[in-house]
Amino acid sequence: MKTICLKGGRIIDPSTEKDEKGDLYFYDDKIISPKDAKNIEVIDVTGKIIFPGLVDLRCHINDLSGGNCENIFSVTRAAAAGGYSTIVLMPNLNPIPDNPATIQFIKDQIKRDACINVKLTGCLTKGSNGKALAPLGSLKNAGVVAITDSPLSPQDNQIFCKAVEYASMFDLPVIDLPRDLSLSENGNAHDGPSALKMGLGGYPRIAEELFVQRAISIARSLNTRVHLSSISSFASVDLIKEAKNRNVMITADVSPQHLALTETKILNYDTNFKTTPPLREEVDRKYLIDGLMDGTIDCISTAHEPIKEYEKNIEYDLAPTGVTSLETAFNISLQQLSKHQKFTWVNLLKFMSLRPSEIINVEGGELRVGSTANIVIFDPLKKWKYHPSKSKSRAFNTPFNNEEFHGKVSQIYLNGKAI
Repeated sequence: MKTICLKGGRIIDPSTEKDEKGDLYFYDDKIISPKDAKNIEVIDVTGKIIFPGLVDLRCHINDLSGGNCENIFSVTRAAAAGGYSTIVLMPNLNPIPDNPATIQFIKDQIKRDACINVKLTGCLTKGSNGKALAPLGSLKNAGVVAITDSPLSPQDNQIFCKAVEYASMFDLPVIDLPRDLSLSENGNAHDGPSALKMGLGGYPRIAEELFVQRAISIARSLNTRVHLSSISSFASVDLIKEAKNRNVMITADVSPQHLALTETKILNYDTNFKTTPPLREEVDRKYLIDGLMDGTIDCISTAHEPIKEYEKNIEYDLAPTGVTSLETAFNISLQQLSKHQKFTWVNLLKFMSLRPSEIINVEGGELRVGSTANIVIFDPLKKWKYHPSKSKSRAFNTPFNNEEFHGKVSQIYLNGKAI
């Protein structure tokens, strides 16, 4: 077996804040020191950017293996094309992962079909119906990295509080997509000017903010951690910032869609812009970007949620929410954040690799000697357009159809092997 030398690239390691031109060596599945390198195969990556594989904390699929919809095979290849070495599956699967036997069944499917690392979440409540707690200890023993009911959120405060308490006993992170259904059950768009003009039911900011405050209060009371997924409201950012200033163990992520788009995109009733939570106003978008840059928001998650074409192409208020984003998330995030005065590549890789891996306690986000060789080669000069019909994903519900990007993932290595 040969040692691979990626020669002359710009190496970015967010774990050490390294950003410099150099050579990177790896043998088998580990990054090694140049002095330990033997039988070297040199790959010229001059002009390319080298960074750790990305980690995604919120990914959905329709099916595990069959049919024409998104499955383990297609979603992992779409993720690899977007630079991801690890994705975390949400529990709205079939079968639903609320017991150890189902977790093992899904892990077998992953072992057979996946080309990158796939981590599982277990249900917070049985069937994700919010009525009774799932067997959290057994799910931890079965190998889940977190528990959640995403894209749902338990509406019973006692259930959610007990779940967070029990999860802390097993050192299991709780991921919550905050939404009070009593205020948003019929909401198909942000409760603002566009929804009013279009005659759509509103999903107000307060429906998110109340459950953000719930998570903060529980995390503070129990002195344990809760991760908030897909924050969209400017007031949520303020609540999280205040909580962090009081050392509450709260973390949060935002989707690329909410960094780039606003509610005005839905004015033509294009269901490819219908997301959970909904796209909001420009004030929210700017707040979310500033929240990332000042450390209030910890990371970026794709919120990849593939929908069958015939299900999406119906009346706006009847169509399911969700967009595909694994292949565009890195480019969209780079495109939006690079305009900010505090932007650095090190911070971008912290948002999309290092911090997500820390939140769920998995390896990732580093290129140090001894770390696993999960490596991305990115060509910053490559121009390309995203066409869903030519993508690795089997779903077409993207808000970025025909979007032109600058920079493209040209190669990814997983455990030292080219994908």
